[in-house]
Amino acid sequence: MPLAERHPLYYFHGFASAIPRDFADSPKITEVAAWAGRRGRDFRPRNIDYRKAPAHARTLLDEVDGSVRDVVFCGASMGGWFARIMQLLLARERPGLPIAAVVFNPAFNLAEFSHLLEGPQLNYVTQQSFDWTPTHSSRLVELETAVEYRADLPFWVYVDRDDEVIDSALSERFHRDFARLRVFDGGSHTFEHTREALKDFDDACWPPPSQC
Repeated sequence: MPLAERHPLYYFHGFASAIPRDFADSPKITEVAAWAGRRGRDFRPRNIDYRKAPAHARTLLDEVDGSVRDVVFCGASMGGWFARIMQLLLARERPGLPIAAVVFNPAFNLAEFSHLLEGPQLNYVTQQSFDWTPTHSSRLVELETAVEYRADLPFWVYVDRDDEVIDSALSERFHRDFARLRVFDGGSHTFEHTREALKDFDDACWPPPSQC
């Protein structure tokens, strides 16, 4: 097995989004892919239909076999929330495996906020319409409540202060007691500080010592 495949980095897009065919359409994904290459990681972007999040989670858990030596889950917005969920689920199945979550402008506390998604939606990458129902919301809440979201696992949260979709001040209050949190001035929900965030993650030297 190639060395990179033992050190995967999974990337998850946000709600009503998708991984574009050409990463150049997403400077954020381009930066994450380039960082993974520099770090010798196998970059694994994944399209997630959040209406089927539990099934996607099970598929991903089954994909991380015994040859994997550590995992980084990364994502933005809803993908950031899903990255944290995947970290916690995998840690429960593979105790002792180093697993980090690195997220940008993440969604959070879906038990309180998931109802705001309900109604007609349009995927802005694929242009496909879909409906988000209370049942879809409840599936996400069930995933969230099945884990200890505030568990002491390596969790880097990066937030743009001028995020126009998710309240950055509320996000800061929610995450500051259990995550490695950094808030950047300016920016937007798209998240415009990916390079700086990944440099900060590099400086944390995770996992030690082989990759530092």
